Amino acid sequence: MKKRILLFTLIAGTGAFALSSYHAGPALNGYDCTGGESAGTGSLANPTGCSLGSGGCHGTAATSTITAAIELDSAGVVTTHYMPGSTYTVKLTGTNGSGSTLPRYGFQIAALKGIASTATESDGGTWATTGLPATTHIAPPITTPTPYSQLTVAEQSAAIVCSGTSFTESFSWTAPAAGTGGISFWAAVNFVNGNGNADGGDLWNTNHIVINEWPTLSVSTVANNISIKAFPNPVINTLSLQMDNTEAGIYSVQVSDMAGRTIANESIAVNGTSHTSNINTSNWQPGTYNVVVEKGGSRQVIPVVKL
Repeated sequence: MKKRILLFTLIAGTGAFALSSYHAGPALNGYDCTGGESAGTGSLANPTGCSLGSGGCHGTAATSTITAAIELDSAGVVTTHYMPGSTYTVKLTGTNGSGSTLPRYGFQIAALKGIASTATESDGGTWATTGLPATTHIAPPITTPTPYSQLTVAEQSAAIVCSGTSFTESFSWTAPAAGTGGISFWAAVNFVNGNGNADGGDLWNTNHIVINEWPTLSVSTVANNISIKAFPNPVINTLSLQMDNTEAGIYSVQVSDMAGRTIANESIAVNGTSHTSNINTSNWQPGTYNVVVEKGGSRQVIPVVKL
């Protein structure tokens, strides 16, 4: 069974305290405190948050006035879906609403394949290891001598000075392969009082969000053997839809951003076996969009990138 651990502490003046401190990130010592691995068994039963109960490290329980907000951004637009293989920005914002002055900050965040903690875990996507924010690092799972953590964790590499009541860190993350399905981000944040002790004056909380996979292939064909191409892709001002082997009729075209918001919706009348239509994209914000062409309840989804 694991001993009680300390998620985030300040650097103390004594050598003995420094040796036991996790101020440089507990994942380097094999511990994931985000809650993503809380359902593990044995050595894989990682704790949720910064305490294991009465007498544990930092505050003995999560504090509701400490919040951890997680966002997945596509070119600055918050999204609840990912496109397989695409790269996004993951933002973690810790906020201290306790009213207490807590000048040091620490965090962990992990991406889990699946939407819930289970006995065995694997990474949902890949964290970039370059271009990291200052005083942070990516800690790979520890496999020796004991495989405590199964996930790769982004965390602080030293105690972070927080002059206000909130702190945001951003990381580059690449989505997993098609067919992975839903993934989830799990995080823990900790604001500490800086007295050199792991005590009840150090406050923490956790959070997690679920991110679903966008379809990248045809859900079904709009009509038998129909071919639809969207070009240029990436696009700047005008997107052309070239439809071949079509059946005459009315086709609906809907465009949605990665947050699921509809930004364009129109109907196209097709009279022959081929048709080309243009869509004005000059007002679209940079990012990834889904262009959905539908007829008679069948549809085709085409991902398009706007520069």
